[in-house]
Amino acid sequence: MSDNDLFDCFGSDSESDNSETSPHDSSATATTIPSTATTTTPVTQSLVDENHSNTRDKSCGVLAFHPNTEQSLLLHVRNSILHFNRNLHHDRSKNSSSSAPGTNPPLCPWERVLYEIDWYCLHRHWMMCIGPEKGIIVADALESAIQSHLTAKNHHGRRKDRATRFIAVELGTYCGYGSIFLSQVWKKRFQSTTTTTTTTTTTTTTTTACPTNVNFQLFTVEINPQYAKIAREMMELAQVQDIVTVVENDLLMDGSTANVGELIKTCLSKDQSDAAAAAATSDKERQEEYIHFLMIDHDKDSYLKDLQILEKTGLIRSGTVVVADNVIFAGIDEYIDYMHDLAKRGIVNTCIKEATVEYCSPDVVKKDNDHTNGGVGGRFNFEVFKDGVEITEYLQDPV
Repeated sequence: MSDNDLFDCFGSDSESDNSETSPHDSSATATTIPSTATTTTPVTQSLVDENHSNTRDKSCGVLAFHPNTEQSLLLHVRNSILHFNRNLHHDRSKNSSSSAPGTNPPLCPWERVLYEIDWYCLHRHWMMCIGPEKGIIVADALESAIQSHLTAKNHHGRRKDRATRFIAVELGTYCGYGSIFLSQVWKKRFQSTTTTTTTTTTTTTTTTACPTNVNFQLFTVEINPQYAKIAREMMELAQVQDIVTVVENDLLMDGSTANVGELIKTCLSKDQSDAAAAAATSDKERQEEYIHFLMIDHDKDSYLKDLQILEKTGLIRSGTVVVADNVIFAGIDEYIDYMHDLAKRGIVNTCIKEATVEYCSPDVVKKDNDHTNGGVGGRFNFEVFKDGVEITEYLQDPV
Protein backbone atom coordinates (compact mmCIF):
# COMPACT_ATOMS: atom_id res chain seq x y z
CA MET A 1 0.00 0.00 0.00
CA SER A 2 1.40 3.40 -0.94
CA ASP A 3 1.58 6.41 1.35
CA ASN A 4 -1.19 8.08 -0.60
CA ASP A 5 -3.56 5.17 0.02
CA LEU A 6 -3.30 5.68 3.77
CA PHE A 7 -4.77 9.15 3.51
CA ASP A 8 -7.52 8.84 0.91
CA CYS A 9 -10.09 10.07 3.44
CA PHE A 10 -8.40 13.50 3.45
CA GLY A 11 -8.66 14.08 -0.29
CA SER A 12 -6.15 13.85 -3.08
CA ASP A 13 -2.69 15.38 -3.08
CA SER A 14 -1.79 13.99 -6.48
CA GLU A 15 -0.15 16.44 -8.82
CA SER A 16 -2.89 15.96 -11.39
CA ASP A 17 -5.73 16.77 -8.98
CA ASN A 18 -7.63 19.76 -10.37
CA SER A 19 -10.95 19.15 -8.66
CA GLU A 20 -10.66 22.26 -6.48
CA THR A 21 -8.67 25.47 -6.18
CA SER A 22 -5.11 24.28 -6.24
CA PRO A 23 -2.85 25.07 -3.30
CA HIS A 24 0.08 24.72 -5.71
CA ASP A 25 -0.92 27.81 -7.69
CA SER A 26 2.21 29.94 -8.06
CA SER A 27 0.06 33.08 -7.78
CA ALA A 28 -1.17 32.15 -4.30
CA THR A 29 -0.65 34.67 -1.54
CA ALA A 30 1.08 33.42 1.58
CA THR A 31 -0.15 33.89 5.11
CA THR A 32 2.59 36.29 6.08
CA ILE A 33 3.02 38.30 9.20
CA PRO A 34 2.44 42.05 9.00
CA SER A 35 5.29 44.48 8.57
CA THR A 36 4.76 46.24 11.89
CA ALA A 37 3.86 45.16 15.41
CA THR A 38 0.79 47.41 15.49
CA THR A 39 -1.06 45.59 12.74
CA THR A 40 -4.30 44.00 13.94
CA THR A 41 -5.50 42.39 10.71
CA PRO A 42 -6.97 39.05 11.87
CA VAL A 43 -6.22 36.99 8.79
CA THR A 44 -5.01 37.48 5.23
CA GLN A 45 -7.79 38.34 2.80
CA SER A 46 -6.87 35.51 0.44
CA LEU A 47 -7.63 32.94 3.12
CA VAL A 48 -10.86 34.70 4.11
CA ASP A 49 -12.00 34.55 0.51
CA GLU A 50 -11.19 30.86 0.32
CA ASN A 51 -12.81 29.96 3.63
CA HIS A 52 -16.39 30.32 2.50
CA SER A 53 -15.95 28.52 -0.80
CA ASN A 54 -13.97 25.54 0.41
CA THR A 55 -15.02 21.92 0.40
CA ARG A 56 -13.93 20.79 3.85
CA ASP A 57 -16.17 17.98 5.00
CA LYS A 58 -18.27 18.67 8.09
CA SER A 59 -16.86 15.56 9.74
CA CYS A 60 -13.40 17.16 9.52
CA GLY A 61 -14.37 20.43 11.20
CA VAL A 62 -13.40 22.05 14.49
CA LEU A 63 -12.38 19.57 17.20
CA ALA A 64 -12.54 16.64 14.76
CA PHE A 65 -9.71 14.16 15.21
CA HIS A 66 -8.94 11.27 12.88
CA PRO A 67 -6.02 8.84 12.68
CA ASN A 68 -3.18 9.78 10.31
CA THR A 69 -4.22 13.43 10.00
CA GLU A 70 -0.75 14.67 10.88
CA GLN A 71 0.92 12.28 8.41
CA SER A 72 -1.55 13.39 5.74
CA LEU A 73 -0.67 17.02 6.39
CA LEU A 74 3.04 16.32 6.01
CA LEU A 75 2.42 14.43 2.78
CA HIS A 76 0.36 17.34 1.45
CA VAL A 77 3.01 19.93 2.31
CA ARG A 78 5.84 17.83 0.91
CA ASN A 79 4.02 17.10 -2.37
CA SER A 80 2.75 20.66 -2.76
CA ILE A 81 6.20 22.16 -2.39
CA LEU A 82 7.68 19.65 -4.83
CA HIS A 83 4.89 20.35 -7.34
CA PHE A 84 5.25 24.12 -6.94
CA ASN A 85 9.03 24.07 -7.38
CA ARG A 86 8.77 21.94 -10.51
CA ASN A 87 6.19 24.27 -12.03
CA LEU A 88 8.18 27.38 -11.12
CA HIS A 89 11.36 25.89 -12.59
CA HIS A 90 9.46 24.99 -15.77
CA ASP A 91 7.97 28.49 -16.06
CA ARG A 92 11.35 30.13 -15.55
CA SER A 93 12.98 27.95 -18.18
CA LYS A 94 10.60 29.48 -20.73
CA ASN A 95 11.51 33.03 -19.74
CA SER A 96 14.90 34.67 -19.85
CA SER A 97 14.15 36.66 -16.69
CA SER A 98 14.09 35.10 -13.22
CA SER A 99 10.31 35.50 -13.11
CA ALA A 100 7.67 36.20 -15.71
CA PRO A 101 6.41 39.80 -15.96
CA GLY A 102 3.49 40.51 -13.66
CA THR A 103 4.06 37.48 -11.41
CA ASN A 104 4.82 37.52 -7.72
CA PRO A 105 8.33 36.58 -6.55
CA PRO A 106 8.64 33.10 -5.09
CA LEU A 107 7.72 32.71 -1.46
CA CYS A 108 10.37 32.03 1.12
CA PRO A 109 10.37 28.38 2.27
CA TRP A 110 8.78 29.23 5.63
CA GLU A 111 6.05 31.25 3.90
CA ARG A 112 5.30 28.38 1.54
CA VAL A 113 5.02 25.81 4.35
CA LEU A 114 2.72 28.05 6.41
CA TYR A 115 0.55 28.67 3.37
CA GLU A 116 0.22 24.97 2.62
CA ILE A 117 -0.64 24.12 6.23
CA ASP A 118 -3.27 26.88 6.32
CA TRP A 119 -4.75 25.67 3.05
CA TYR A 120 -4.92 22.09 4.25
CA CYS A 121 -6.55 23.02 7.56
CA LEU A 122 -9.19 25.13 5.83
CA HIS A 123 -9.95 22.77 2.94
CA ARG A 124 -9.16 19.25 4.08
CA HIS A 125 -9.14 18.81 7.85
CA TRP A 126 -9.18 21.08 10.90
CA MET A 127 -6.03 20.83 13.01
CA MET A 128 -4.95 22.35 16.31
CA CYS A 129 -2.24 24.61 14.87
CA ILE A 130 -2.46 28.18 16.15
CA GLY A 131 -3.39 29.45 12.68
CA PRO A 132 -2.81 32.83 11.00
CA GLU A 133 -5.27 34.96 12.97
CA LYS A 134 -3.82 34.22 16.41
CA GLY A 135 -0.41 33.72 14.86
CA ILE A 136 -0.28 37.42 14.03
CA ILE A 137 -1.10 38.26 17.66
CA VAL A 138 1.72 36.02 18.87
CA ALA A 139 4.10 37.39 16.21
CA ASP A 140 3.48 40.94 17.37
CA ALA A 141 4.20 39.93 20.98
CA LEU A 142 7.43 38.21 19.94
CA GLU A 143 8.62 41.18 17.91
CA SER A 144 7.99 43.51 20.85
CA ALA A 145 9.95 41.17 23.13
CA ILE A 146 12.89 41.07 20.71
CA GLN A 147 12.87 44.84 20.32
CA SER A 148 12.92 45.23 24.10
CA HIS A 149 15.83 42.82 24.30
CA LEU A 150 17.75 44.73 21.65
CA THR A 151 17.41 48.01 23.53
CA ALA A 152 17.98 46.55 26.99
CA LYS A 153 20.91 47.68 29.08
CA ASN A 154 23.10 45.55 31.28
CA HIS A 155 23.47 46.02 35.02
CA HIS A 156 26.05 48.78 34.43
CA GLY A 157 23.74 50.80 32.22
CA ARG A 158 25.65 50.15 28.98
CA ARG A 159 23.91 48.98 25.85
CA LYS A 160 24.54 45.35 24.98
CA ASP A 161 27.04 45.82 22.18
CA ARG A 162 28.28 42.22 22.25
CA ALA A 163 26.51 39.12 21.03
CA THR A 164 23.78 37.81 23.34
CA ARG A 165 21.16 35.11 23.05
CA PHE A 166 17.42 35.60 22.80
CA ILE A 167 15.85 32.45 24.23
CA ALA A 168 12.35 31.53 23.08
CA VAL A 169 10.52 28.44 24.32
CA GLU A 170 7.35 26.83 22.97
CA LEU A 171 5.43 24.24 24.99
CA GLY A 172 3.54 22.07 22.51
CA THR A 173 5.24 21.63 19.14
CA TYR A 174 2.56 19.49 17.46
CA CYS A 175 3.37 19.60 13.72
CA GLY A 176 5.66 22.62 13.90
CA TYR A 177 3.36 25.39 12.69
CA GLY A 178 3.87 27.60 15.74
CA SER A 179 7.64 27.17 15.63
CA ILE A 180 7.74 28.12 11.96
CA PHE A 181 5.51 31.15 12.55
CA LEU A 182 7.75 32.33 15.37
CA SER A 183 10.85 31.71 13.27
CA GLN A 184 9.31 33.77 10.48
CA VAL A 185 9.24 36.78 12.80
CA TRP A 186 13.00 36.55 13.28
CA LYS A 187 13.88 35.80 9.70
CA LYS A 188 11.60 38.40 8.10
CA ARG A 189 12.02 41.23 10.55
CA PHE A 190 15.52 40.83 11.94
CA GLN A 191 17.47 39.13 9.15
CA SER A 192 18.08 40.47 5.66
CA THR A 193 17.12 38.08 2.88
CA THR A 194 19.61 38.22 0.03
CA THR A 195 18.81 35.49 -2.48
CA THR A 196 16.16 32.90 -3.20
CA THR A 197 17.16 30.01 -5.46
CA THR A 198 14.65 27.51 -6.79
CA THR A 199 15.40 24.16 -8.44
CA THR A 200 13.00 21.45 -9.55
CA THR A 201 12.95 20.02 -6.03
CA THR A 202 13.90 22.74 -3.56
CA THR A 203 13.73 26.44 -2.82
CA THR A 204 16.72 27.80 -0.92
CA THR A 205 16.77 31.20 0.74
CA THR A 206 20.10 32.63 1.87
CA THR A 207 20.08 35.24 4.63
CA THR A 208 22.79 37.59 5.77
CA ALA A 209 24.34 37.34 9.20
CA CYS A 210 22.09 38.83 11.85
CA PRO A 211 22.87 42.55 12.08
CA THR A 212 21.33 42.89 15.55
CA ASN A 213 24.17 41.17 17.43
CA VAL A 214 21.66 38.77 18.96
CA ASN A 215 21.51 35.01 18.46
CA PHE A 216 17.89 33.86 18.32
CA GLN A 217 17.20 30.31 19.50
CA LEU A 218 13.82 28.62 19.85
CA PHE A 219 13.39 25.45 21.90
CA THR A 220 10.08 23.72 21.29
CA VAL A 221 8.93 20.91 23.59
CA GLU A 222 6.79 17.93 22.48
CA ILE A 223 5.85 14.71 24.30
CA ASN A 224 4.60 12.79 21.26
CA PRO A 225 7.55 11.26 19.33
CA GLN A 226 5.53 11.01 16.11
CA TYR A 227 4.56 14.67 16.25
CA ALA A 228 8.18 15.60 16.98
CA LYS A 229 9.34 13.66 13.93
CA ILE A 230 6.77 15.35 11.68
CA ALA A 231 7.66 18.77 13.10
CA ARG A 232 11.34 18.28 12.37
CA GLU A 233 10.62 17.53 8.72
CA MET A 234 8.27 20.51 8.50
CA MET A 235 11.02 22.74 9.84
CA GLU A 236 13.50 21.37 7.33
CA LEU A 237 11.03 22.09 4.53
CA ALA A 238 10.61 25.60 5.94
CA GLN A 239 14.39 25.94 6.38
CA VAL A 240 14.19 27.14 9.98
CA GLN A 241 16.01 24.20 11.59
CA ASP A 242 19.04 26.42 12.10
CA ILE A 243 17.26 28.38 14.83
CA VAL A 244 14.77 25.79 16.16
CA THR A 245 15.50 22.79 18.37
CA VAL A 246 12.76 20.20 18.91
CA VAL A 247 12.98 18.85 22.44
CA GLU A 248 11.18 15.62 23.31
CA ASN A 249 9.86 15.45 26.86
CA ASP A 250 9.32 12.04 28.48
CA LEU A 251 5.82 10.90 29.34
CA LEU A 252 6.09 9.10 32.67
CA MET A 253 4.19 6.01 33.77
CA ASP A 254 1.69 8.02 35.82
CA GLY A 255 0.81 10.15 32.80
CA SER A 256 2.85 13.14 33.94
CA THR A 257 5.86 14.59 32.17
CA ALA A 258 9.40 15.26 33.28
CA ASN A 259 10.14 18.60 34.94
CA VAL A 260 9.98 21.07 32.07
CA GLY A 261 12.19 23.55 33.93
CA GLU A 262 15.06 21.12 34.31
CA LEU A 263 14.54 20.01 30.72
CA ILE A 264 14.96 23.55 29.40
CA LYS A 265 17.96 24.19 31.65
CA THR A 266 19.59 21.05 30.29
CA CYS A 267 18.91 22.18 26.73
CA LEU A 268 20.48 25.57 27.37
CA SER A 269 23.53 23.91 28.89
CA LYS A 270 23.95 21.44 26.02
CA ASP A 271 23.41 24.14 23.44
CA GLN A 272 26.38 26.00 24.85
CA SER A 273 28.62 23.15 23.72
CA ASP A 274 28.29 24.62 20.26
CA ALA A 275 31.44 26.64 19.66
CA ALA A 276 29.72 29.63 18.10
CA ALA A 277 27.10 29.88 20.82
CA ALA A 278 29.68 29.45 23.55
CA ALA A 279 31.88 32.15 22.10
CA ALA A 280 28.94 34.54 21.95
CA THR A 281 28.07 34.19 25.63
CA SER A 282 30.23 34.65 28.70
CA ASP A 283 30.21 32.27 31.68
CA LYS A 284 28.29 34.79 33.76
CA GLU A 285 25.73 35.36 31.01
CA ARG A 286 25.22 31.63 30.63
CA GLN A 287 24.46 31.35 34.33
CA GLU A 288 21.99 34.22 34.06
CA GLU A 289 20.20 32.98 30.94
CA TYR A 290 16.44 32.80 31.15
CA ILE A 291 13.45 32.57 28.85
CA HIS A 292 12.78 35.86 27.08
CA PHE A 293 9.67 34.63 25.27
CA LEU A 294 7.43 31.71 26.21
CA MET A 295 4.55 30.35 24.13
CA ILE A 296 2.21 27.93 25.92
CA ASP A 297 0.07 25.79 23.64
CA HIS A 298 0.24 22.22 24.97
CA ASP A 299 -1.92 20.22 27.39
CA LYS A 300 -4.49 22.71 28.67
CA ASP A 301 -4.45 21.22 32.17
CA SER A 302 -0.70 21.82 32.37
CA TYR A 303 -0.59 25.53 31.53
CA LEU A 304 -0.41 26.81 35.11
CA LYS A 305 1.59 23.89 36.47
CA ASP A 306 4.36 24.20 33.92
CA LEU A 307 4.40 28.00 34.11
CA GLN A 308 4.93 27.82 37.87
CA ILE A 309 7.68 25.24 37.43
CA LEU A 310 9.49 27.59 35.06
CA GLU A 311 9.02 30.41 37.55
CA LYS A 312 10.47 28.37 40.42
CA THR A 313 13.48 27.25 38.38
CA GLY A 314 14.35 30.88 37.65
CA LEU A 315 13.75 30.64 33.91
CA ILE A 316 11.02 33.29 33.99
CA ARG A 317 12.22 36.67 35.17
CA SER A 318 11.56 40.35 34.82
CA GLY A 319 11.21 41.05 31.10
CA THR A 320 9.90 37.61 30.13
CA VAL A 321 6.89 37.71 27.79
CA VAL A 322 4.45 34.80 27.98
CA VAL A 323 1.67 34.08 25.49
CA ALA A 324 -0.95 31.40 26.14
CA ASP A 325 -3.27 30.15 23.42
CA ASN A 326 -6.88 28.93 23.73
CA VAL A 327 -7.45 30.50 27.15
CA ILE A 328 -11.06 31.39 26.30
CA PHE A 329 -12.15 28.49 24.08
CA ALA A 330 -10.64 25.88 26.41
CA GLY A 331 -11.81 27.74 29.51
CA ILE A 332 -8.42 27.82 31.22
CA ASP A 333 -9.75 29.93 34.08
CA GLU A 334 -7.16 28.80 36.61
CA TYR A 335 -4.36 30.20 34.43
CA ILE A 336 -6.26 33.42 33.71
CA ASP A 337 -7.02 33.97 37.41
CA TYR A 338 -3.37 33.38 38.33
CA MET A 339 -2.10 35.93 35.84
CA HIS A 340 -4.68 38.49 36.92
CA ASP A 341 -3.64 37.97 40.54
CA LEU A 342 -0.03 38.63 39.58
CA ALA A 343 -1.19 41.77 37.80
CA LYS A 344 -2.94 43.02 40.94
CA ARG A 345 0.32 42.54 42.83
CA GLY A 346 2.25 44.52 40.23
CA ILE A 347 4.34 41.56 39.10
CA VAL A 348 3.00 41.46 35.52
CA ASN A 349 1.06 43.33 32.92
CA THR A 350 -1.42 41.03 31.23
CA CYS A 351 -4.24 41.21 28.72
CA ILE A 352 -6.31 38.85 26.59
CA LYS A 353 -6.46 39.45 22.85
CA GLU A 354 -9.76 38.04 21.62
CA ALA A 355 -9.90 36.02 18.42
CA THR A 356 -11.62 32.93 17.06
CA VAL A 357 -10.59 29.30 17.16
CA GLU A 358 -8.07 28.41 14.50
CA TYR A 359 -9.50 27.44 11.10
CA CYS A 360 -13.14 27.72 12.26
CA SER A 361 -14.38 29.80 9.31
CA PRO A 362 -15.65 26.82 7.27
CA ASP A 363 -17.87 25.88 10.23
CA VAL A 364 -19.31 29.36 10.74
CA VAL A 365 -22.99 29.46 9.77
CA LYS A 366 -25.88 31.88 10.14
CA LYS A 367 -28.13 31.33 13.12
CA ASP A 368 -31.89 31.22 12.54
CA ASN A 369 -31.39 32.12 8.92
CA ASP A 370 -34.65 30.43 8.05
CA HIS A 371 -36.60 32.62 10.48
CA THR A 372 -34.84 35.99 10.44
CA ASN A 373 -35.89 38.43 7.72
CA GLY A 374 -36.74 35.60 5.39
CA GLY A 375 -33.30 34.08 5.77
CA VAL A 376 -31.51 37.36 5.11
CA GLY A 377 -29.35 39.11 7.66
CA GLY A 378 -29.16 36.34 10.25
CA ARG A 379 -26.29 36.51 12.71
CA PHE A 380 -23.29 34.24 12.37
CA ASN A 381 -22.47 31.83 15.20
CA PHE A 382 -19.02 33.27 15.88
CA GLU A 383 -19.58 33.15 19.65
CA VAL A 384 -19.36 29.36 19.46
CA PHE A 385 -15.76 29.72 18.31
CA LYS A 386 -14.72 32.61 20.55
CA ASP A 387 -11.13 32.28 21.71
CA GLY A 388 -8.24 34.41 22.86
CA VAL A 389 -4.52 34.65 23.53
CA GLU A 390 -3.32 35.94 26.90
CA ILE A 391 -0.19 38.07 26.63
CA THR A 392 1.75 38.67 29.82
CA GLU A 393 4.90 40.67 30.48
CA TYR A 394 6.73 40.13 33.75
CA LEU A 395 7.64 43.46 35.38
CA GLN A 396 9.66 41.79 38.11
CA ASP A 397 10.95 38.36 38.99
CA PRO A 398 8.04 36.14 40.12
CA VAL A 399 10.00 34.47 42.95
